[in-house]
Amino acid sequence: MRSDRLLLQDMLDSIVEVIDSTPTLRADYDANKFVRSHILRHIQVIGEAAWRLSGSLKDQTPQVPWKKIAGMRHVLVHDYFEVNWIRVYETARLDVPALKPQIESILAVVPP
Repeated sequence: MRSDRLLLQDMLDSIVEVIDSTPTLRADYDANKFVRSHILRHIQVIGEAAWRLSGSLKDQTPQVPWKKIAGMRHVLVHDYFEVNWIRVYETARLDVPALKPQIESILAVVPP
């Protein structure tokens, strides 16, 4: 079982991947299925790690929308043929970058 610290680091690593690989223009995103798949995979990792975090950590950090993060992962994995690629792009461009400082600040105080 991974510790909260490792799960938070997994989240941060995938957040950085999403930020670094998401094109600024949606047309570039739409045109590249490999980029879309890469981004999708890392959003799934973010959600899986969020879902596996301890209840006590999530209770101590209610400002983070843990259920929404994990919920998106569940949709992407279980309803794969219903993926809303526009929503994935919006998540990558807006929600994931906003999550980065939150995860960094939590990670800074979680013991090794």
